[in-house]
Amino acid sequence: MARILQILQLIAVATLASCLTLAEKRAKGGYVQNPSGQASFTHYSGCNQPACGVAANGYTAAVSQLAFGSGPGLGPGDACGRCFAVSASADPYSPAYGGPFQTIVVKVTDLCPAQGNEEWCGQSTGDPTNQHGASVHFDICEDTGGAGVFFPSGHGALTGTYTEVLCSQWSGSDGSPLWNGACISGENAGNWPAIGCGNKGSAP
Repeated sequence: MARILQILQLIAVATLASCLTLAEKRAKGGYVQNPSGQASFTHYSGCNQPACGVAANGYTAAVSQLAFGSGPGLGPGDACGRCFAVSASADPYSPAYGGPFQTIVVKVTDLCPAQGNEEWCGQSTGDPTNQHGASVHFDICEDTGGAGVFFPSGHGALTGTYTEVLCSQWSGSDGSPLWNGACISGENAGNWPAIGCGNKGSAP
């Protein structure tokens, strides 16, 4: 009986150590990666050389650096390949506008760096929301069609919410890796805090 108890204690210690290792990996670099929260949205073109190293056919987006999990030139972050349902609810520049607003599912393939994009992607460890109160910013790609569906005519910036979802809900297909080190493993990982591509460097 004592021997069984000892074995169970060893298993418990090993499980705890495994959980701590996972937590340490997720916390690497100080990035803030939550599966849901407040978001802001803009759109961009020229999405054919994304930071994750894999372009896609289907609605895609770049995300703010604090959530992306890597900095410019450092390679894919842990957000790469993850899918999110994004829902708009307001235009910060036209508060009286009441919609209609849309919800779409996007796959993250690119980075919106903090430097040079402070209004939208300037979240940092010291100030984890942007100027519009959003913890994550999604810059939705025009080239893959998502921006045309998501943004009402005449409204190029919106705020709302995001929720991580299974990529089976995303309507699209992945392209071929553009270079060595490309990664979109988030599409097969569990929702955050599960690890996909992993984080690189330090958070802004």
